[in-house]
Amino acid sequence: MTETIHDIALAGCTPEPLMSYLKALGILRLVSEQKDPDARCWWQNDLFWLRSPILFKDTMTDQGQEKARDSLARFFLEEYKPTPIVAPWAGGSGFFSGGNTNAVNSLCASDADRCTSYAAVIHQVRRIIEAEQITKKPKDDEKSHLIRRYRRELPNDVVSWMDAAMVLQQDGQGFAPLLGTGGNDGRLDFTQNFMQRIVAIGLHKNEPPSDESRMWLAHALSASHAKLDKASVGQFSPGRAGGPNATQGMEGDSTDNPWDFILMIEGSLLFAGAAVRRFGAAESARAAFPFTVRAIAAGFDSPASKDEAESRGELWLPLWTRPVGKDELCHLLGEGRADVSGRPAKDATDFARAVAGLGVDRGVHSFSRTAFLKRSGKAFLNTALGRFEVRDRAEADLLREIDTWLDSFRRATGDRNAPPRFIAALRGVDAAILDFCRYGGKPFFQHILVALGRAERELALTEGKVGNSKIKPRPVVGLSSSWVDAANDDTPEFEIALALASIYDGDGKIGSLRSNLEPVVIWRSESDGPLAAKWAEKNRAVVWNSTGLSANLTAVLRRRLMDGERSGCTRLPLTTTSFASLNAVSRFLAGELDEQRIEDLLWGLMLFPQVPGMLKRSVDESDAPPLPRAYALLKLLFLPRPLTVNGAAVTIKAEPSIVSLLTGGHIGEACRIAMRRLRTSGLSPLPHPRGDGVARDADWQELENLGDSGRQLAASLLLPLRCASIDRLCDLVLRETATEPQTI
Repeated sequence: MTETIHDIALAGCTPEPLMSYLKALGILRLVSEQKDPDARCWWQNDLFWLRSPILFKDTMTDQGQEKARDSLARFFLEEYKPTPIVAPWAGGSGFFSGGNTNAVNSLCASDADRCTSYAAVIHQVRRIIEAEQITKKPKDDEKSHLIRRYRRELPNDVVSWMDAAMVLQQDGQGFAPLLGTGGNDGRLDFTQNFMQRIVAIGLHKNEPPSDESRMWLAHALSASHAKLDKASVGQFSPGRAGGPNATQGMEGDSTDNPWDFILMIEGSLLFAGAAVRRFGAAESARAAFPFTVRAIAAGFDSPASKDEAESRGELWLPLWTRPVGKDELCHLLGEGRADVSGRPAKDATDFARAVAGLGVDRGVHSFSRTAFLKRSGKAFLNTALGRFEVRDRAEADLLREIDTWLDSFRRATGDRNAPPRFIAALRGVDAAILDFCRYGGKPFFQHILVALGRAERELALTEGKVGNSKIKPRPVVGLSSSWVDAANDDTPEFEIALALASIYDGDGKIGSLRSNLEPVVIWRSESDGPLAAKWAEKNRAVVWNSTGLSANLTAVLRRRLMDGERSGCTRLPLTTTSFASLNAVSRFLAGELDEQRIEDLLWGLMLFPQVPGMLKRSVDESDAPPLPRAYALLKLLFLPRPLTVNGAAVTIKAEPSIVSLLTGGHIGEACRIAMRRLRTSGLSPLPHPRGDGVARDADWQELENLGDSGRQLAASLLLPLRCASIDRLCDLVLRETATEPQTI
């Protein structure tokens, strides 16, 4: 015996556009309230599925879904009772002089059983307005007083609609972006249009449904072919909104299916904002509504920053894959919680982090991110911005470490006159966070690190001042080393950037390499307390500029050598907690690496505290490619520690003039100086002296006047190496080194 199936897929109900999503919710709500309390729904393959044991009883088998759709259509055509949705506080609602009252009058005079409650509500509203002696659109205190009276005296269905459209505040009302400004979008009143659609399909009459109404309903449920009517749909379906380039020719008419609009408005009642208030104070009226947050420009097709400022906000539409009933769905939508770092999400970046950190209801499979953007003059359209699956991305929790800084940077760039470069930097951080939360993985987390570095670089140019803003973001500080693990993609570029970022002065007399990139002072208020940082005015240690990576690394090396000598450092201020492999150095010298990427990564990785021993790793370098012998020779003069040769520690004094010679292309002269310096230290560099004892330093002359190679060589001298790598260099250029094995 074939088991009866009570599930059908509604091809006319998809997650996007917003109208279609709300239409699906409206179908569930109405079936549950007026026909089958046990109805269930879910999303599968981007289609809305409905289960109703009562409505589909004895109509469904494996091949009988068409009968079930007929049963559902028959319910709406013959039994559905419209919810009495009104907005008698708005000028275009049909209750005040100067407005269109045709639909209100038709419903008020209706003798159809299905419109009895609607007629009663209209009569009650008119009595209240008459008692208050209001004839024109109410404003300010008069409007607030009228709304409060409606909430006390009108039926629960009307109050639910009011909760979905607004929240009452001490100084007026806060409006849900979902429903415009209290149930209207400019001159388009949603309740007026709702009533007009009801009248258009004849639900207010005691007559059989028309063929046109059947056709429209079939289109609404199953996406069957139908000729749409000319009518305004507002922000809910951009494809039907009309306007330029909407169809063939220069302009297109706004089109609508009356049943789509009716079911959409019915579904919007599930998004009531009052419940969120009970779970905690919202930062703004916008945040008081379910799954509604402040808009972030990242992800917008338009690069215009005003899109973010003028947006009404974002609505993240939850999608679920297990069957849920109306009460459970009301609980999910009514609570509308999305928590990040122990607080409610405030904006789209926060919401994405909540999704990635499972800070949302576990029954939700994914979210469709949508934003209400101003288009075609002052009109708003709801625009889909992508799908975010609910997945546990543990690294997303690390983002809490930049919450305070990011909030400060966002407020500083909130000024209308903020320089565009700061706005672009903030958008870069937001976009990187959103992409990581959406896709996950080390490359996308690395993008966050790079975006932070770019924002830090912009702030460093002005020492934290953002235009005319009174808010001055401090340097980023206090990030944990877990960020490095989350972003490390094991590429040579990352390896070199990490090694450079780890450079500091072992004597503690001059700053870390970060002090050569930006004017910053970092300290701890207590020995085990958190790090703090501030911008340092007129910091002469900063040498980084807009030239290429090699030139900047050379400038940093020259500056650190000079500062170390002035400060009386006992060793070169090139101590490090991480190292570059000879493999990476060889590829760097050969020009095989992406220097711009190394620079971008360096600005991000330098944001971490320099803790000795934080990032020690062992790397097998037995297969490292050949290195230029000149590099092996010169690098021995730029080490932060003595060499161990034949059991004895050998200190080799650096020769700063070598850096200048290399940048000028005089590699041969630099190597000859290095040869003499090594011999002075008691070592025997190659090539060997001739039989008569004459040194063969002139053999390096063939490397003279190689400008590009010289600049690259000078930059490479800053790259930190582990002891095993230095031993290999000694084998290349020293005779009888007998270096003792060392580990790091």
